[in-house]
Amino acid sequence: MPPVQDKKRHGLVRLSPMVPADVHKTAYDNAKAAGVSVGKYLAELIRRDQVDETGAPVWARDAFDDGGQGELPMTG
Repeated sequence: MPPVQDKKRHGLVRLSPMVPADVHKTAYDNAKAAGVSVGKYLAELIRRDQVDETGAPVWARDAFDDGGQGELPMTG
């Protein structure tokens, strides 16, 4: 179910994924280099994500090795 937009937050909603520390550092460093927040950086990456004919990201099958239908591994 999509999140409900709050008019007080200019249509923004919280996205709070848990990621490994090195991934967080990369996102932070890349966002800083681009001169934007991590939120704006992630939003732009998601907007630019290319999908296949089924709507799955084109890189998903290679990354998850199960047709892109599984869940990310849980750590810690």
